[in-house]
Amino acid sequence: MRMPNVNCHAKENAMKSRLLSISTAGKLSILLLFGMSILSAIPCRGRTSAGGRYLKAVRDFADTVIDKGRDTYGDERTPLFVDGLHAASLKPPIWKKDGEWGGVSNCARQQPLIRILDGLTSLTNDSRYRRAATDATGYTLKHLQSRNGLLYWGGHVAWDIKTERAVGQYASVHEMKGHQPYYRFMWEVDPDSTRKLMGAIWATHILDWSRLDYNRHANTEKPAEPKWNHEFAEGLEVPFPTEGSNLSFANVTPPLMHSGTMLASLDKNRDALKWTRRLVYRWQQGKHPQTGLCGGQLSYRKNDRAKDALGHVHPSINEARIVASYHQTSRYHTIPLAQMQAAETLLEAGGEYANVGREFIEWAIEDLKIYARRSFDPDSGKFIALMIDGTPLKWREAKTGYYIPESFAPRSPDGHLLWGYATAYRLSKDKDLWKTIRQLTKVMGIGDIGLPAGRDQALKLDTDNADWRVLYALLELHRATGDRSILTKACSIADNLLKLQTPTGLFPRPGREYARTGDEIPLALLHLAAALDGKSDRMPPPVFDSRFFHCEFHGQLAEHQ
Repeated sequence: MRMPNVNCHAKENAMKSRLLSISTAGKLSILLLFGMSILSAIPCRGRTSAGGRYLKAVRDFADTVIDKGRDTYGDERTPLFVDGLHAASLKPPIWKKDGEWGGVSNCARQQPLIRILDGLTSLTNDSRYRRAATDATGYTLKHLQSRNGLLYWGGHVAWDIKTERAVGQYASVHEMKGHQPYYRFMWEVDPDSTRKLMGAIWATHILDWSRLDYNRHANTEKPAEPKWNHEFAEGLEVPFPTEGSNLSFANVTPPLMHSGTMLASLDKNRDALKWTRRLVYRWQQGKHPQTGLCGGQLSYRKNDRAKDALGHVHPSINEARIVASYHQTSRYHTIPLAQMQAAETLLEAGGEYANVGREFIEWAIEDLKIYARRSFDPDSGKFIALMIDGTPLKWREAKTGYYIPESFAPRSPDGHLLWGYATAYRLSKDKDLWKTIRQLTKVMGIGDIGLPAGRDQALKLDTDNADWRVLYALLELHRATGDRSILTKACSIADNLLKLQTPTGLFPRPGREYARTGDEIPLALLHLAAALDGKSDRMPPPVFDSRFFHCEFHGQLAEHQ
């Protein structure tokens, strides 16, 4: 292992501001701001040290995790972190499945922690934070990488520190849904292993390269190499029927897009760039020609679960042709956000990479505008479920099976969606996007964001909102407008989040006794602290990164579990 010799996100913040125009049907001009620290240092509610309170909270969290959350098993201790700690006793949880597991370590779930530790060193000049992240990351890449390049991490598999073996629901099944690891940091620690990992994600999860049909599951032990030279069916009709167990869920696209984008950018890999663009464009090909709406899968099976539920009232339905349930949130609440974040990485790389980045932004903005126009109901403040031809789903008539009627009920806007619209506005200054943002902030209890110049604003400073994702949305809006009152609003949400912090520094959720070491809350607070002190350019870029661990527990669960 080696210590990164440079701050791994410094290069992407070193570029000067530039105005980039892209040609679209609407002659859209996109203003991209790189490296401009327009987040002025301002105090929250009169505090003299602008971000000091939040920085201290994050340091308390990180200090506890470093001191109590690492390997304590056996004679030889590794630098790995456990996934969780009891908020009072600071003991890791014991998992029971086919025996008893000691300290479960899932590096995919710990990516917020790695970003926190890297960012803390940048803000405080205390090297021990980044050193802890470097040691854990280096050990993972050296010792937890399977023969084909995948890691023992993700949705179904983790590493048992006590017995030093892969464990999980399926110990050889690699699953990534929404995961967007900190590859830039991993690259600084061990570029060869990181290159192998990013390529392996494409090699194992893509099952049909000509159609770009994929599965959320892959085998950690089966040899595989990326088929960058494979033929590609450019004009394929999307969605398309598939065989077997393939389920091309929308929430698997961000991990593929992220690994492909970072492999292209870090390794100057034009093949990765080409295939990542093809994957993103598949979602554009899946849009209905009249409505512009797209479902949440690229492919569909003959025995379709949506048809089982609603085929009696919507004969042409399948899971690839609905804007509903988790398909709806994955396709519109998260893919556009992740796509724009990938685009900014490509813009930084310049040249042909930047050209693809501009396309990603154009497509994401168009998708968000269509979603608001077609699905948002201003009377209820929710996004209604639709067939992609625009037909509202008769969700109350759904049969119970895999789905229940409520699976297709209208969806409330969430923090990821607001974050996406805010990012899109920053990149385009599109007035229609601002109108949607104004509607969403009212519905979400944030108040009236007013006009971009700050007029007609009525933000609620007494809000009970405690959604860390909203912090990122507000930081994007402040970055776009320079309006300091938006940061004041962000502080009110951050103060609600601080109420969750225990004396040990951890952030257990309400009703829980255990807390995650890979926690999104302190990472969001650290971004706010940096913004308040005018140091956002020192932080790892904010990124959509959704993680989980799905595994049976063979034992009696307490209420707090």
